Amino acid sequence: MKIVLFCLVWIQSFALVLENPVQIAGKTYTIVHESYNEYGDKGIEMKLYQTEVNKDALPLFSFTLENQSGSCGAKSTQDGMYEINGTHMTLYTHWDRSGREYNAPRGDRIQHYEIDKNGTVTFKDGKLYIERQAKSYDKESGMLFLFKEAVSPAQKESLKQYIKRVEEIFEGKFVFGKEAKQLHEKVDQALMKKKQTRWK
Repeated sequence: MKIVLFCLVWIQSFALVLENPVQIAGKTYTIVHESYNEYGDKGIEMKLYQTEVNKDALPLFSFTLENQSGSCGAKSTQDGMYEINGTHMTLYTHWDRSGREYNAPRGDRIQHYEIDKNGTVTFKDGKLYIERQAKSYDKESGMLFLFKEAVSPAQKESLKQYIKRVEEIFEGKFVFGKEAKQLHEKVDQALMKKKQTRWK
């Protein structure tokens, strides 16, 4: 059974906006979409619970569906969507920035998780392409060699360290060129499906 769930409503300050029971590996779980608005960030988070939601329950897993920070003149955004197919969960994420927000990520990621019969959520694999800042923000960053060839040993090492750090922070394998373009297209298609479902 394939389940595709989307956030449908925006409510301020940690309100439960959607609560939905799902069957995974023969067990019933509860998925909640919870909005927040604090410290300059506002958005919606998905939380997976093994039991009914109450004030003492802790989620097994959480994932950002939407996040915005900053002002119109300098804004960063994160947009996510997820699918659950049997015991397999796929997460799609796109980061972007606009205006004078130079020190924020831009890029895409797809991750795959498995949920076992005990409710353990295990990361399986992921792919990503992420520029952590605007190209002109840090002239010393190894990120610059995503846009031009790294020639010297020092430049190649700088790029290697940049990729390693991004993979550690965002959890996935860094991809380039055609594969990065295909990744973006898949994320874009998933998020378009989310938008179309929201406005039906």
